Amino acid sequence: MSNSEPQSFIVTPEELGQMFDQDNIRNGKSLEKFQNLHGVSGLCKGLLTSPTKGISSSPLDLSLREKFYGNNHPYVRKRTSILEFIFDSLQDTVLQILIVAAIISLVIGIIEDPTSGWLEGAAILLAVFIVVCVTATNDYVKEGQFIKLNVETNLHNVIVTRDGIEKEIPAKDILTGDLIYVSPGEVFCVDGILIRGNGLSVDESSITGESKLMNKQVVRAGDTDTDPFLISGAKINQGNGVMLVCAVGKYSVLGKNRSMMNQVEEEAETPLQERLGEMATNIGKIGFIAGTLLSLVLIAHLSYDAIRQEQWGASEWEGLVSSIILGITILVVAIPEGLPLALTLAMAYSILRMKKDNIFVRHLRGCEVMGASTNILSDKTGTLTQNKMTVTCAMFYNQFFSDAECDELPIECKKMIAESVARNTTAFITTRDDGKRELVGDRTECALLMMTSKWNLDYHLYRVPEQQKLQWAFDSRSKRMTTVYEIDSGVRVYTKGAGEVILDQCCYIATSANQKEILTPEKKAEIREAIRNFSNDSLRVLSIAYNATNWSLLGADSTDPKVSQEACENGLVFLGIVGIEDPLRPEARKSVIQVQNAGVTVRMVTGDSMETAVKIARQCHILDDDISDQEINEYAMEGAEFRQRVGGLRTVTDEEGKLLNFQVGNMDAFVVVAQKLRVIARCSPEDKLLMVIGLRAMGEVVGVTGDGSNDAPALKQSDIGLAMMSGTPLAKESADIILLDDNFDSVLKSVKWGRNVYASIRKFVQFQLTVNLVALIMSIVGALTVEESPLTAVQMLWVNLIMDSMAALALATEPPTDGLLSSKPFGRNNESIITPDMYITVVSQAIYQIAVLMIILFLGPMIFNIEYGWGNEEWTEENGMHFTIFFHVFVMMQVFNEINCRKLSLNEWNLFKGFFNNWMFVGIIVFTIAFQMILVQFGGQTLKCSALSLEFHAICIAIGAACLIVALIVRMIVCLIRKSKKRDEDLETVGLLA
Repeated sequence: MSNSEPQSFIVTPEELGQMFDQDNIRNGKSLEKFQNLHGVSGLCKGLLTSPTKGISSSPLDLSLREKFYGNNHPYVRKRTSILEFIFDSLQDTVLQILIVAAIISLVIGIIEDPTSGWLEGAAILLAVFIVVCVTATNDYVKEGQFIKLNVETNLHNVIVTRDGIEKEIPAKDILTGDLIYVSPGEVFCVDGILIRGNGLSVDESSITGESKLMNKQVVRAGDTDTDPFLISGAKINQGNGVMLVCAVGKYSVLGKNRSMMNQVEEEAETPLQERLGEMATNIGKIGFIAGTLLSLVLIAHLSYDAIRQEQWGASEWEGLVSSIILGITILVVAIPEGLPLALTLAMAYSILRMKKDNIFVRHLRGCEVMGASTNILSDKTGTLTQNKMTVTCAMFYNQFFSDAECDELPIECKKMIAESVARNTTAFITTRDDGKRELVGDRTECALLMMTSKWNLDYHLYRVPEQQKLQWAFDSRSKRMTTVYEIDSGVRVYTKGAGEVILDQCCYIATSANQKEILTPEKKAEIREAIRNFSNDSLRVLSIAYNATNWSLLGADSTDPKVSQEACENGLVFLGIVGIEDPLRPEARKSVIQVQNAGVTVRMVTGDSMETAVKIARQCHILDDDISDQEINEYAMEGAEFRQRVGGLRTVTDEEGKLLNFQVGNMDAFVVVAQKLRVIARCSPEDKLLMVIGLRAMGEVVGVTGDGSNDAPALKQSDIGLAMMSGTPLAKESADIILLDDNFDSVLKSVKWGRNVYASIRKFVQFQLTVNLVALIMSIVGALTVEESPLTAVQMLWVNLIMDSMAALALATEPPTDGLLSSKPFGRNNESIITPDMYITVVSQAIYQIAVLMIILFLGPMIFNIEYGWGNEEWTEENGMHFTIFFHVFVMMQVFNEINCRKLSLNEWNLFKGFFNNWMFVGIIVFTIAFQMILVQFGGQTLKCSALSLEFHAICIAIGAACLIVALIVRMIVCLIRKSKKRDEDLETVGLLA
């Protein structure tokens, strides 16, 4: 590297892009270009930034920088236009056949009667166009939801340094020249250079395709093969450091790759989508048979009449085409395209509303599967507790303090502790625009910084980035964090972590005179007793230690300090312990009880001590109050004991050694242990994964909460992963749902919304099956008896619009109720979508509707004193009233049955309960009735509708409303039968007991 003074120049986005080209990185040209820019100092000058203070935070500087280097806003693909969706919808074969047949009908009608013969064909084409437009609009909205979901999925916050002050900003606001702190689990969203850090092990497989972990190092003088390049899309496996941002947005490697994508990546179908698709196919087959039968019957009647009259003219051809059109229309109506649409709408609506409940759904399946969950593995910190860490007591320099002020502690001792805390943390405290302080970073570290703040000691004075040489982030296995500073010619090592873990590594203890003395076994026993007492008070216990040494004693060179963490931690001096309180969330106990009452088992997995874990578990009712201390060992275990009792976790690989899956070592033992186990303390990531694998093997549907990178395997392997908003990017990437408030109450809401999706689909299926059954039977009955369908093709298409698009929208937007939590989860048993109560509702409503329509079809003219609608050569206002009333009554019965279908259980008597909680439903009902009356009044010959008097409208609405009375009668009969059956069973039980 050149030692000459860097020249004044501006590095362009194009130059930076070449430096991060994959080929250039591999062949060393990137490093050469980096050196030509005079290394870190030269690159910082070229980017108008500082390697310690970062860029200026002035709005003008940020605006100019964004204009020249671009921004990091997520790439959004250009949306497909509504016209393209309309064109795609017209590719449906059934619709194409219907369009061709309608055109033929139009031509024949014009030839036969130029004045009005074109009306039916034109009306069918118009109806098809409306159906296509509605379908296209739904697809357009759906694509918009996917695009929005893809964009929001990538939103997270990062810690940057600007004007020498750390601050947390959204990743989309990162600019070239920023300094970003990176840690394990971080997924790079920009390209950059590592300027501080050590031991960075990076996974670039998502970018390069190579599974080998890459080692990243800071470039030093004379280096010729060092790789400091951090590529967007890669993720840190181990180590931490500071990155100088060189390329953002469209100029980054990830941005260039995303810009080449031509379409939005849609998710694979969820299990429920697959089942609904299969149901739609089966119903479609029935519709095909019914449509074909209807067409054949009508054509047979037509042919018989033509043979008898020995003529076949234009009217016969028109009749033939009309018969085919009607058969195709029956098929269009029978195909329940509304089923998948209803599910999509239900999930899209749920996702939108869940966001308001602080639940962000990353994957559609998360919304559905959460309702089936039978087990929830919950973290303690931040989920059941408030994650508002506060130091409430401490023991420093052999003295116990009952509060964080530690008034009797000498100032020199406080400075030593403040130095150790400030240099061995990455959290920081910032001041918001409203003057309030905001804590950013790990909440445990924030609690330590707040403690030193109460001592009126500014942590910024101790945290000197230039002096930091090494740092090992907290790891759930080692349970400690260590940082190494170079001070003058000496070295300071700072360590903090789990109480007994750090204590066991210490050889000395600090005295109040800032000296050190041998840490005797007796003194260690006293400290262990203090740690135990803190834990019994539900406090998280951290030990703090340090060591003053030099590079030679560590066996390293100051110019290239390559040394292990263990070597740095030899001969540690114990400073003391702190007890950190994290209060239980006020709503945690109620939420846990509600989830348990919903049939979901809640288990707590935590890294805290057994004493703390058990106390918190009792407070939030994960452990019942009546479990005695003698029984507790069956309900709460430490991770090591749990692992040993169930045989640990085994990996299953193929012949080439590639990982296929995981297995529990002793599944029989696991089943026995899992029956009672509710708490795992001192839980490692492997223990959490082991619990997930075992429960899933038992057939349970498992949900897991997590916030750390070490939780990623469990989140990924679970049926439904719930990451915390405060969690690492890797945890969020591995999850299906992100809890924006890190609250267990949001888990409860997720269960409720998940069950609501399933309930909404059942409501729609209940409604659609009734409409399909009645429409198909009446069309076939009409063809067989009166030689024509009582409903015309246009009317059938309007019915299709009602029962598919509008009904799907109405029933899919029903809000969840607490009643959803009174049932047990459907789990993994793939129970039928149609329940016995639903069968009773569908059959009873179908019987009523078919009976009414039969009476109107055959006896209507006599009852209402009007002309018969069938057997006429031409349609007139007078003879058209018969089938108009038939059509009007049919639609009104569907409208009121839609209200009935809001209730799935026959035990629910109040059909209007919560009716006005969903204004979308109310609006669609009102619109359908109003539009139906307009069609009837003004449809005329085009729609084969005669204008009805107000009296006839009232009669049709009353017959439709009678569906609700039928529903109540059916509920009453079923309840009486069930009560009688239960009484007989009770009497039989009493007889057996006697």
